[in-house]
Amino acid sequence: MKRRLTLLSLVLVTWLPAVQAAPSCQFEPQPAGNGKIGPWIDKGNWLDIENQRFSLTAGAVFMPALRLAPAPGSEPLRPATKPLAIETIASTDPVDGRPRDLAFLLDSRLAADGVLILHNGRILAERYRNGLRPEEPRLLLQATRPLLNLLGAISIAQGKLAADKSVSRYIPALNGQSGPRKLSIQRLLEDEAQYDWSSEELADWRQAGGWTPEGSTAGIHAWLGQAGRWNKPLAESDSPVFAGNPSDDLLAWALSESNATPLAQLFCDQLLARSRPEYPLLWLTDSQGVELADGLALSLRDFGRLGQQLLDARAGRKRSKIPTWFIETLTASAGMRSPQIMGLAKGSEQRYGFIHLGGAKNRVALIGSHGTSLYIDFDQRLVIAVYATYPKAGSPALLATLEQFWKTVGQANAQARQR
Repeated sequence: MKRRLTLLSLVLVTWLPAVQAAPSCQFEPQPAGNGKIGPWIDKGNWLDIENQRFSLTAGAVFMPALRLAPAPGSEPLRPATKPLAIETIASTDPVDGRPRDLAFLLDSRLAADGVLILHNGRILAERYRNGLRPEEPRLLLQATRPLLNLLGAISIAQGKLAADKSVSRYIPALNGQSGPRKLSIQRLLEDEAQYDWSSEELADWRQAGGWTPEGSTAGIHAWLGQAGRWNKPLAESDSPVFAGNPSDDLLAWALSESNATPLAQLFCDQLLARSRPEYPLLWLTDSQGVELADGLALSLRDFGRLGQQLLDARAGRKRSKIPTWFIETLTASAGMRSPQIMGLAKGSEQRYGFIHLGGAKNRVALIGSHGTSLYIDFDQRLVIAVYATYPKAGSPALLATLEQFWKTVGQANAQARQR
């Protein structure tokens, strides 16, 4: 009997630390701060592009948020045995065709505040500028949408969502509107059909979420559920839509309702439990405590970990909740039939909010409005995370500079592996 108890005790001793080290997904609500950074940045201008280098790491100053602390036992990313000195690597400026080094492209072309390069999950290079610190969670804004689409794919694989069912099936509050009854979950996740929102409607949507002054106290769901809100036609788009729109929050609502779980907790349960975040995470909310589709804030390292999860999911080295069909859809060859996305290689096309990149095979990128991006090269096992504040959303020059940066880093990494 004593021997059996001793064995049981040993099992418990080895099992308990693993349980304690697992992410708890317990978010702590944080009220909004005083709504100001210094004398010039306030709730009225904090999202202006010239202020984002300061404001995107201070979202909780302006809006209420949910905060997740790192789990006990979370391990920092480890450095690679052969780091890459990216700043001095020679490249070509896609804007004027002149020879430049990568430091010039990052600083003068991309306005990159943070860069993380991983190879096989190890840090090849890490670079911070303009006050960004490694431990600070930074708002992804519109770059969050592909991650919501990924959560949708996971929900389909787990039977929580059905791709061919209408959005209104999962959001009873919208049953009275014809638009959501005609919009399938599949079409919403593919993110290629857009409603024709007026500038006034988009401004009201932002205000309802609390992004701008005098936000509605009723919250984002009240705005989304207003009678007649979705009774408008859908239009197909051949190009990625880099600006956010109300469909983002519609998807966030459908995910939460279908899983009977708040969005932040769902994100933690399905993705963070695998990547084990190293630094705190924030998710901004409306006045009712509902997570906003553009409200996710991660440290650069934890953003890079999400790319590593996609890479590992395809390799099958670790058990993953990400469905195989989703990864294969992102990486499948497109040929040259797709309309050209100006600035990216021929054959590039949007898939579930990500961009399948033309040229070299098996390359995928998540690209935000102003250059914040997550690049995954499945063949080279390379992940590149960038936080940037390029002044014009989704411009060909921005996309061409990102493409050139990825290409140059990939070539330099391949050469270094051959030495």
